[in-house]
Amino acid sequence: MSMLTAPEAVSRVSIASSAMISELNVSLWTGRKKDKRASHKVTEDNNAEEGSAGVYKKLLGDCPELDAILKHVGHVRNHIHYAMTMPWGDLGQRLVTTAMSFDYTTKMSEAEDEFWALVTSFLKVYDWEVAQSQAKLGDMYNPADYLSSEQIKHKFNFRMVLAPVPENNWLCELGKDQLAEVETRYQEHYEAQIGNAMHDIADRTVVALTKLHDQLDWVAGEKNKRIFESVFDTCLDMIEMLDACNLTGDTQMIAIHSKLKAQFGNEFGMMGLSTEALKEDDVLREQTKTVLADVLKELPSLNM
Repeated sequence: MSMLTAPEAVSRVSIASSAMISELNVSLWTGRKKDKRASHKVTEDNNAEEGSAGVYKKLLGDCPELDAILKHVGHVRNHIHYAMTMPWGDLGQRLVTTAMSFDYTTKMSEAEDEFWALVTSFLKVYDWEVAQSQAKLGDMYNPADYLSSEQIKHKFNFRMVLAPVPENNWLCELGKDQLAEVETRYQEHYEAQIGNAMHDIADRTVVALTKLHDQLDWVAGEKNKRIFESVFDTCLDMIEMLDACNLTGDTQMIAIHSKLKAQFGNEFGMMGLSTEALKEDDVLREQTKTVLADVLKELPSLNM
């Protein structure tokens, strides 16, 4: 298996001009709390060691408005923030390329608007839900578990910040004896972050293409075979990411992107492949499966 190769010295200036660091911070009230008394009873009834089991109660029971917020936040994290960015550092920051930044910031802005709309809907029913909670929780109900609606409101927040990729201007403050060593270590760390980001895109592409390849793995005449639009669309997204997130100009990634683009069509499915075409055309389906198989042999992956 070939691996992505990074240039000997990744230019911080070029990366700083082609990407930004994104940080997403979302806080919310989950409506869950550990019930110490019930947890103790469970461990005692099962002759278990204290602390080995826990009972977490849903303070509002099944609350559709709260569930909608939790589901939305999960979608934003997984299908926008993580899907459109690459890892950067160990503090939860992500790297977004300038090529992706407009779509990313647009989707994040829409996601934030929806977040606050969902929070508003939840706050409208919060007091009513609290009033119903005693009947829902029975002996696990404790009025001290509940905050006022105004207090609950401040439990929610949505904040996305974009910042430039840091350069090493601070090195000028070091003495000459330290400068060479620190510069070398900083460069090694910087290149490692770029390498991690590039491999993340490659690994995610492997996952996406493998799912589509598996759905194409059937012969003419078989019935009830499905090619999911979501799987197909994820492949289109990752093909775009291969190009937009090629921070180092890796030649292998360029070649793979070109091969996939040629097979899927210049307009990424709009004037090229589609799930319907793949279902109906046996030759096209087999050809696409072969291209995917070839690409999967070339793409680096931690699991392959």
